[in-house]
Amino acid sequence: MKVSKSAKEKTKIKILKCAVDLIIEKGFENTTLREIAKAAGVSNPTIYNYFPSKEKLLFAYIEQKHKETLKILEAIEDFNTYTLREQLQTLIETELELYLEDREFVQQIADMVFNSSALKLSKLYSTNEQFIEIVRAMLESAIEAGEIEKPPFLDYLPTLFWDYFIMVVAYWLKDESENFENTSAFIDHSLALIESLLTSDILSKATDLGVFIFKTHFLSAIKSVSLKPKKFNKIKKNLSEVLNG
Repeated sequence: MKVSKSAKEKTKIKILKCAVDLIIEKGFENTTLREIAKAAGVSNPTIYNYFPSKEKLLFAYIEQKHKETLKILEAIEDFNTYTLREQLQTLIETELELYLEDREFVQQIADMVFNSSALKLSKLYSTNEQFIEIVRAMLESAIEAGEIEKPPFLDYLPTLFWDYFIMVVAYWLKDESENFENTSAFIDHSLALIESLLTSDILSKATDLGVFIFKTHFLSAIKSVSLKPKKFNKIKKNLSEVLNG
């Protein structure tokens, strides 16, 4: 019998929930997929169909939180009337709230990323697609509404915001203040800085300076190296496209 998409999703969420509980109790290294399968009431072949490895399970957890965050944001009736800063702050605080119940689990992920070689940070980036698309949509809406001018390197900004979010999570995991007041203050101050950068012409001026230095000095330095004209022109074209983004 064919299993429906909704049934598969429910099974996946159940497996993730049982995995989180077991890993919090026993630790990532001491928890096996077989134990998780037993706790979730599924067969061993079934859990391997969903998650071929425990590493895949960690990534799926983060992706699931992105999905839940998006649903919450979409359910806010007047969310489109929020300023860009308010939208970004709501995004961060919503996802942190979803992590709160599983904070010890998230701490284990962070420890594996930052304090050991068990999980590479680059692989964590495979989970960020939906998060980046949320931020991209916010930026594009703010530009369309005239709230901000189109910033330089627009295509790269959502990814940079993901880097910033990872930093916020790392700060939150170390925060022992009451009700995470220090994290709230950190988010407020850092978003105020981001807002100032996006609503001013600082980024544009910095980009203009970079383009000037690139065109007048960097390209000249490259040209002085023994490169064939065809190869030099290709490098020049590629770098120019990046800078003029």
